Amino acid sequence: MQLSGDLLLSLQEVDRRLAAKREELELVDAQLEAQAEIPVLTERAEEERENAIERRAHLARLETDVDALRQRVDELEERIYGGSVTNLRELTAVEEEQTSARRELMQAEESLGPARLAADDAERAREDLAATLEERATTWAETAPGLRKQSKATKSEVETLEAERAESAKNVPAGELALYDQLLFRRKGVAVARVERGVCLACHITLPLKESSRLRRADALVTCGNCGRILIPS
Repeated sequence: MQLSGDLLLSLQEVDRRLAAKREELELVDAQLEAQAEIPVLTERAEEERENAIERRAHLARLETDVDALRQRVDELEERIYGGSVTNLRELTAVEEEQTSARRELMQAEESLGPARLAADDAERAREDLAATLEERATTWAETAPGLRKQSKATKSEVETLEAERAESAKNVPAGELALYDQLLFRRKGVAVARVERGVCLACHITLPLKESSRLRRADALVTCGNCGRILIPS
C-alpha cells in the first residue's frame, strides 16, 4: 500500500495544480466573455439615443402646440374685447371658441412638465450608457490582448497537467483510483492525508489503534474513520 499511497499522493499534487490552473482559466475566460456585453451595450446605447430623440421631438411638438394655442387664445380675446365683433350671435360663438381654446391650452400646458421630465430622463440615460460603453470599450482595448495571451498560455498548462495526470493515474490500481476520485470530489480536492504520530493531518483526529495497526502493516488501503480520506504514513 505504501507504493500506491505514494502514487496517490503524487497524483493529488498534480490534481491540486490542475484544479488551480482550471480555476485560473475559468476566471480569464469569464473576463473575456464579459466583454461580449459591449455589442449589447452598443445596441442599448442606440436604443437610448433613439428614445431621447423621440422624447425631445414629442416635447418640441407640445411646445409648438402650446405656443399656437396661446396665440389663438390671444386672438380670440382680442376679437371679444377689442370691439371688432358686434353681432351677438357671432360674439357668443367666439366666446365659446375661446373657452374651448383655453381648455385645450390648459391641458397642453399640463402635459409640458411630464414631457420635459421624460426628455431630461431619457437624455441622462443616454449619456450614462454612452459613458459606460466608452469606459468598457477602453478597458477592453487595454486588457483584451493580455487576457487572450494568458488564456492561451493557461490552456496549454492545463493540457500539460491533464496529460501528466493521465500518465500518473495509469500506475494506480483501478479500485484505489475510483476511491481516490470519489474522495477528491467529496473532500474538495484533498483525498489523501498523511498520518503523523497517529493523527490524521487532514481532520486532526487521533486514529483508533485498529486503524493505526493496519496502517503500519501497509497491506491494504486505510481510510480515516472520521473524514474518510485515504491515509498515508509519514
